[in-house]
Amino acid sequence: MALIPCPACAHQVSAAAPTCLNCGHPIARAPSAGGSFKEALTRPEAVKSGFTVLGVFVAAPWIARILALLLFVILAIVVVIYKS
Repeated sequence: MALIPCPACAHQVSAAAPTCLNCGHPIARAPSAGGSFKEALTRPEAVKSGFTVLGVFVAAPWIARILALLLFVILAIVVVIYKS
């Protein structure tokens, strides 16, 4: 884990530490880049993509079914890789 300076005393502390070992000041944590799979699916761009696929499904069912199948396969591969 990386060492960062404490905002209060400038002592080097681990980025994973909840507080500074020297002065006890809480260490602010950066938001995690990964997030959960549920959070990823509820992001606005994911919801917008879902509506786009739904619209294509209504407009051209055979194209939408192929796209949905491809999307499902890609999503399944990503989930398997993410979980391992």
